[in-house]
Amino acid sequence: MSSSVKIKLPQPDDLDAVFYSTIAETGKLCVQHCNDCGSWTHPPRYYCPECASENFSFPPVSGKATAHSFTVSHFTVEPAWKDLVPYTTIVAELAEGPRVIARTNIPAEEISIDMPIALDVEVVAPEFSYIWAAAPEAGK
Repeated sequence: MSSSVKIKLPQPDDLDAVFYSTIAETGKLCVQHCNDCGSWTHPPRYYCPECASENFSFPPVSGKATAHSFTVSHFTVEPAWKDLVPYTTIVAELAEGPRVIARTNIPAEEISIDMPIALDVEVVAPEFSYIWAAAPEAGK
């Protein structure tokens, strides 16, 4: 799951910075959770979309997900990615509800909509991490 791509890292701010720094601190995928109504939200927001609460945290999630959608990129404008095309990106729907974007090494021809996937993170820097999607291990 490791990446050898050397790109200019994004500089997230506000709640995105909290999202990424929490992942870096825990080494796990963490998603915004409303401490009042229990809903999960991504991308992070200042107010819960269900109850408008400002009382939230970023706990780890299970990593269990399904492939909601995916795309294969055959072109990139980023020079650091040119040797990686084509590459596949998955929109993963977490068991907890929200959807996240994940990189994957699963061959595109093996991906199907609603297939189970397992998510993990690769901390690149305190301010940025990749989310990776993999086929779940047999027996898990």
